[in-house]
Amino acid sequence: MSQQKTWEKRQEQTQQKKTAQVAEATKQDEHLTDEEKQMKMVELIETQRELMRSQGRTPPVITLPLLDHMIPYSVGFRARKEYPSVLDAFRQFSRNRTNDGKNAFSMRHIAVADSFPGIEVDPKLGWFRAMWLYARRVFQTHSIKPDAWIAPMRQEILDQYILLNETIMNGNTKRVEELTMAPYTQEATALADRKTGILYRWAFHREVTSLRILSLRAADGEFGKHMPKSGSRVAIQALVRFDTEQSIEMYDKDGNALHAPAPSAAPPPTKRGKALHIVPAVPKRVTEYLVVDRAFYDPDGKWKFRARYTPEPGRTPAV
Repeated sequence: MSQQKTWEKRQEQTQQKKTAQVAEATKQDEHLTDEEKQMKMVELIETQRELMRSQGRTPPVITLPLLDHMIPYSVGFRARKEYPSVLDAFRQFSRNRTNDGKNAFSMRHIAVADSFPGIEVDPKLGWFRAMWLYARRVFQTHSIKPDAWIAPMRQEILDQYILLNETIMNGNTKRVEELTMAPYTQEATALADRKTGILYRWAFHREVTSLRILSLRAADGEFGKHMPKSGSRVAIQALVRFDTEQSIEMYDKDGNALHAPAPSAAPPPTKRGKALHIVPAVPKRVTEYLVVDRAFYDPDGKWKFRARYTPEPGRTPAV
């Protein structure tokens, strides 16, 4: 019984000591500015991350919250009937311009951090040349030109989109989780987790209209004293419109096609044997608005799909 009381007393003394230390630290922090408090918190997080690295553990990657993306809508003469009043149209026009401004700011932030995939921005440019370069380039978020800063990024995102759809159709839920982030993971894994005994084959045919980045947001997500191995502290999110032509083939366990064949599909042979006879399906147009996310301070980071956006009924997207 005496040992129990001794243990309880030690626990109480330890708790009192911790409480006193917290109170002292809080008292010291009262004289700090908000910026100094934030820097102190960053230093604490980085110290913990360094401790994990020294122990042979991989520290978790800092993830940005889902940022303020939006689909811009047309407010021109042809779209005048989509707005109840001129004031509503003006408000949408203002939201579009605000989005353009945030896109341009993010473009500049990415360029200064030299984080555009496949693009090198010379950091030694003189102020006049740099100003002229940024003035021409940062407002090209929606550009589909092959020489735009975002051109390699657009191709990377399209490749990931094709990979994601193939993975979903293959039913590989573990791989789907690696290619997505919450809240989109739940939707994607639900599509992949099929137990119907039906074989699915997905095919990408073409882009009906080129992939467009509608909303771009960039922020620093790594604040350590040392630059990350990837050489960039930037995390990027983008709301992207995919307007593609794709098809899905379905076969039962005997290899019989369960989908409508394309007009150009050859008739199935009378004797198939054990080999699956491929019957091309009718391509369909699919337009999706998805948010992609990538942390460039993660050496193994790839573009991941994070959320789905749906256009407002009765509104025409601007691009």
